[in-house]
Amino acid sequence: MNNQKEKKNPIEISVIGGGIAGMTTAFHLGKKGYRVNLIDPKINSEINNLNPQNGSQAALGVLMGNCYKRSSGRAFLLRNKSMQLWKEWLIHLDHSKSTIKLDKPLIKLANSEKEYQSMINISKDKQEYGIELLDKNSIEFWSSIFEKKLIGGLISHNDGRLNPIKLLKLLIENLDKIKINKIEDNVIGLKKNTNLLDKKWKIYLESNQFINQDFVVICSALNTQKLLKPLGHKIILEPILGQVVQLELEDQTTNWEKWPAILNYQSINFIHHDPSHIDIGATIEKGTEPSLSSKLEMLCMNKSAPQWITQAKVVNEWNGIRARPKDEPAPLLKELEPGLLINTGHYRNGILLAPSCAEWIGIKIDSF
Repeated sequence: MNNQKEKKNPIEISVIGGGIAGMTTAFHLGKKGYRVNLIDPKINSEINNLNPQNGSQAALGVLMGNCYKRSSGRAFLLRNKSMQLWKEWLIHLDHSKSTIKLDKPLIKLANSEKEYQSMINISKDKQEYGIELLDKNSIEFWSSIFEKKLIGGLISHNDGRLNPIKLLKLLIENLDKIKINKIEDNVIGLKKNTNLLDKKWKIYLESNQFINQDFVVICSALNTQKLLKPLGHKIILEPILGQVVQLELEDQTTNWEKWPAILNYQSINFIHHDPSHIDIGATIEKGTEPSLSSKLEMLCMNKSAPQWITQAKVVNEWNGIRARPKDEPAPLLKELEPGLLINTGHYRNGILLAPSCAEWIGIKIDSF
């Protein structure tokens, strides 16, 4: 840990964006002893109210880290590291409380022979991660639930779900404990200071104020492009919308005890709450406005939805926008200039990848 607090002129960092990426980055840097500002126009209002308006708040909190199809490369390393770090972070965040935990396991059902073959390969390559194919009895059970003869599936005993609302609330509490300075304002511009005696960056706020900082970390999803374009950096992010529907079930005879924390089938996530309610969600369409056709397509499940879904009543629904990098792999972790870094574009893996991405930012800043 860099004990910046003991220095006369501690390094000052501004993190722009108050979603999961921004909050975890600010938390990680604050724990390392840096003086940190977290800037977001709604950091003290909407985020504290935790209404599902942005990508982080509308997430389902799926941690599909171990059952990833690859076993090498950048994406695998980030997932693998995050799964390790979440165990440590939950201890640091929660201490003696039991308000949040990683709910396990995760089950994936195959939708095609090709997908099942991939699952077979994963189960062979990643036994040490707690991954195995579902047995015959399990497949028969899920076939009866979805009213369709299924090919197969796998269970990942160490993957699962973090409740996103509980997680964000806990992060906010811990940001206050370590005295992260939360600034409720819009960043309208960045400028590099030319005077070598000054801090590297000047941040202009919508309130006609500015602050000078040693480092700027941009975690502001789609707003990233607007901030970087005047500086000559071409970062292209496209909006992808995720929808979640909560159903109230008519038939409560389903054996809910056999349901995992997360069930994934046809790229749709199913989360049960109790015998009468279930959340169904997916990241399914481009753009910023949810469409009825996309929601119905998700609920229809390619015209194969079981009766317990088709007869259920929609009692709640929400959506959130994710930022997906165009022509580049997600997420975007880059040092664009000395003192200017980005941690954004996580697409559908924001909560999963948050700790490893925050750690990457910390390592970069430590190296200066």
